[in-house]
Amino acid sequence: MDWFPRRHVVVLARSSPGRLSYLEKTGIVVPRRIGLPAKPEVVYSWEQILEIRAISRLRQHLSFQTIRRIMDYFEEHGFGRSLRDKQLLISQDGVSWIRPMPSAPPQIIQLISKDSTLMGQYLLTLLDPAETLEQPSSPPSFLPRPGRKVVDLEAFRQRVRS
Repeated sequence: MDWFPRRHVVVLARSSPGRLSYLEKTGIVVPRRIGLPAKPEVVYSWEQILEIRAISRLRQHLSFQTIRRIMDYFEEHGFGRSLRDKQLLISQDGVSWIRPMPSAPPQIIQLISKDSTLMGQYLLTLLDPAETLEQPSSPPSFLPRPGRKVVDLEAFRQRVRS
């Protein structure tokens, strides 16, 4: 597993040293410490970097308290505390999770309503009956589209070394 020092994580996660310290202090993302106990180097895994990026994107719309509630919900219901692998939809009505199902249409679960009262309510989705009978040639319109930016780790390492 690759480990990245804090100074690289600030760039990769598009975060700040203060935010990384806060995430560690609250136990949301706890880095590893390696080296001498008197002056250890703080390092993060790639999975932790992705988690920090997911939290940073959510933080643009939600408070840390709300993000923690969502993470707690996932953990309590056996889905793991991680946000980086979840498809969350933020709308004026709140935050929903689009939960993919292996052999059925995805479930949409309301995590937080705009008045912060609901947690884990299933929402009904209206699907076109013709679309459900045929195999669609493309993913349904409510799922995120491919084509996201991908970080090339080798190119990043080369830039850091030079």
